[in-house]
Amino acid sequence: MFFIRLAFWLGVIVMLLPTDQQQQARVYNTAVSAVERASTFCDRNARTCELGAQAWASFLKKAEFGVRLLGDLITSGARSNEPEPSTPPLRQKASLSDPVGTRGTLSAADLQPAWRGPLSDTAGT
Repeated sequence: MFFIRLAFWLGVIVMLLPTDQQQQARVYNTAVSAVERASTFCDRNARTCELGAQAWASFLKKAEFGVRLLGDLITSGARSNEPEPSTPPLRQKASLSDPVGTRGTLSAADLQPAWRGPLSDTAGT
């Protein structure tokens, strides 16, 4: 599915490219200029790049701490010094030997089958 989407979007891009030589030259020059400006951004804005690098380093430290914390929580499991509270499970599996009243909160009317209309005697006639 990925390759189909990739082929579709590449086809859309190719269809949007100009066919006129003059337009192609203008698009090419614009693309080259954009790449040059992006690659020399830090040369023109040194302070901005320095602040961005500091912010990125801080983000990486926080992400590393978060991953370690999550890993420690997963590997430690439910090991703790506190006893677990004894609460009944939310859903208990009903067995056939249980009386109807202990299986759930349905009333006797809820347990009745839905109305299906009159039965027709097609087997006897």
